[in-house]
Amino acid sequence: MKRQTGGYITLYLALTLGIMMSLIFTLISGVRMQTIRLETEGVMDIGLHSIFGEYHRQLLEQYDLFYIDTTYGEGNPSIDRVEEHLQYYMNENFEKERTGFGSYRDLTAIHCDNVLLEAYVRASDEEGQVLKRQIVEYMKSKKGLSLVEDAAKNLNLIQSVNMDAGEINAQWDQAHEQINELLNERKRQLEEEFPEEEVEVSIDNPADYVRGTRGQGILQMALPKGKTVSAVEIHPEYYFSHREALVGKGQLKNEENLIEAAAGRVLLQEYLFEKCGYYGNTLDKGVLAYQIEYLLKGESRDDENLKEVLEDILLIRQAANTAYLFSSADKQAEAETLATIISAVLLLPELVELIKLTILFAWGYAESVRDIHILLDGNKVPVMKDDSSWNTSLLQLVNFTAYLEDYQRSEEGMDYRDYLEMFLYLNGEEKTLEKFMDICEMDIRLTAGNEYFRMDGCLEAVRARASVTSGYGHSYDITRTFCY
Repeated sequence: MKRQTGGYITLYLALTLGIMMSLIFTLISGVRMQTIRLETEGVMDIGLHSIFGEYHRQLLEQYDLFYIDTTYGEGNPSIDRVEEHLQYYMNENFEKERTGFGSYRDLTAIHCDNVLLEAYVRASDEEGQVLKRQIVEYMKSKKGLSLVEDAAKNLNLIQSVNMDAGEINAQWDQAHEQINELLNERKRQLEEEFPEEEVEVSIDNPADYVRGTRGQGILQMALPKGKTVSAVEIHPEYYFSHREALVGKGQLKNEENLIEAAAGRVLLQEYLFEKCGYYGNTLDKGVLAYQIEYLLKGESRDDENLKEVLEDILLIRQAANTAYLFSSADKQAEAETLATIISAVLLLPELVELIKLTILFAWGYAESVRDIHILLDGNKVPVMKDDSSWNTSLLQLVNFTAYLEDYQRSEEGMDYRDYLEMFLYLNGEEKTLEKFMDICEMDIRLTAGNEYFRMDGCLEAVRARASVTSGYGHSYDITRTFCY
């Protein structure tokens, strides 16, 4: 009987152990699968943090922007390099190291076989709006929204000085031509009366001297003594705005920017003035001295960009100054008196009104050239002049450029930067961002190891899929989205 009992116990244990071992192995397999999944998720997160930790240092130092440079200092931008880096970091973290004494057995034996960036966002995507979003977030964290409120107060002023100035010179030229027609008619009359005499018909109009200076160029005329202008020249074809840009892949939802469009534009503008130089405030780090002017005009030379900006300011000043002259009874009386004296020489009273017009236009132009000189000298000019702020006398017209250094300084009005801010606000945002990416490229390429840097090679966000396998026959795919 005892032997029979022992046989029953042996059989029972054999059956029980088989079931228990099956359960244990099932539990071990389940734990292994869960461990593989959890370890893969953790390693994927670590890998993404690692590649995003490789943000471009110079771009952060100079422009406070976080981006992955997919050139990695080795030629053209390449998504393959990012995938290789992510796969490398994952496998480095999957690898087990021996610690302590003895050997160990890796219970997961995981290896990353492949990484694919299914979607990614470049800095230049959405016509530069990706770049703008990061800029706006930086400025919001640094300065808040009070800047927007201050800028809104100046909006009416910006709109008020943006007058239609293009017609002034056309009207001036038309009046000049009409005067010449009357003078030619008078000459023909005198030649008929005195056929044997050589007839010369002309007037001594100071407006003609001023009109003749228009072809000299505002920069040459108005630059203060002792000041120089940068003539640095770039090759635009090497930069973002002159090539077909790389674009992102797929759709990645970015956090909505709740700030209003107008406020975002103001913050963008403030950022540009913080990071870019301009006449009177140049930066050591830049290739171009006048970077804000480049954003506005996009010419290849510093002096050309400055000249074109000054010509725009000149038109605005002409409109404002001419408007003042036509509203001032005293100034009109002065111009009419001089016009009457000039026309009296030829006994042509019909010339008075035309000569008066040319004098007023010339007077406004001469005052505007002096205004440009004042701005380049670092001072302010009242938006609308009055008798106390007017600098050019009528007697100075015949040689007005000799009197530019003599002017009244004002604490009111707009300085050169104010005009740049106005132009930049009115400038197309897409064009501004495009030219700013040019500036980023040309400046970053000055730094060591960054000769291949491209803004359209910079990534802000990715969606990555990794495929991993285990030495125990398990496989797992994981997808993660990460962004700055």
